Amino acid sequence: MTFQQYVQHYLQWRGVLMMLVSATAVIAASLLFILAFARKKSVRYTPDTRRAFVRDETVSQSEKFYELIFSNTSILVFVAVYFMIDYFGIGEQYRELWDKYNGIILLLFIVVSIVFTSFMDNLIIPLKNVHRGERSSMRLMGMLYMLIVFAYIKFIYEDSNYDSIIIYFLTLVIGRFVYFDATIESFGNAMKETFSNLPLLALALICTAMLAWVGFGTGYLLKLNGVVFNLFIAHVYLLLVIFIVHRSRLLQKTL
Repeated sequence: MTFQQYVQHYLQWRGVLMMLVSATAVIAASLLFILAFARKKSVRYTPDTRRAFVRDETVSQSEKFYELIFSNTSILVFVAVYFMIDYFGIGEQYRELWDKYNGIILLLFIVVSIVFTSFMDNLIIPLKNVHRGERSSMRLMGMLYMLIVFAYIKFIYEDSNYDSIIIYFLTLVIGRFVYFDATIESFGNAMKETFSNLPLLALALICTAMLAWVGFGTGYLLKLNGVVFNLFIAHVYLLLVIFIVHRSRLLQKTL
């Protein structure tokens, strides 16, 4: 298939509508789970302060969840671009340069993805209830998310094309814990914060899995494109739904 045929396939209105409805369903289910969890935590508060706590906790956790989706998407988009360049080619005059430096280019793509995440959560969909430390934690969770995805591709899907990428992400995750958190105390705090956010990581993985199940099951997501590229397509729909929910303040209006 040519690049134009790919674009035409992904813009078919039935497929677009199906993925948009599916993305809306998984985001709604995730927000309901976050709301239920906040209500469960609110039992230790007095009736007078319980409603305010539920509202603040739900908004805070939902924005952390959005941040995780942003982080995942920003990584996926640049890995997808890397895949498309390698798949379609960039012209014979650049092929030798690509073959020689594609590892460095991939690393640069991953670094740029961090900047892209900041652009998303500050300008496109501003997240006002996530402080700096939480952003850092959720971006680390985004790397863990990608490691889990790549582990699935490697050991269950049995595709070794992403082995070099796995090394990069594994190095970044280890560096986050060892270099930036040099003391035992700070390392322990980082681990504690990571474990506290595991439910949000599970939610993100479930959202991705459900959209992948729908997309691959109906043929909208093409297996020949590679898993990562298709996950990026799925995340575009998640971002669109999050943009609508956040900009319209639907969550705040219902609390």
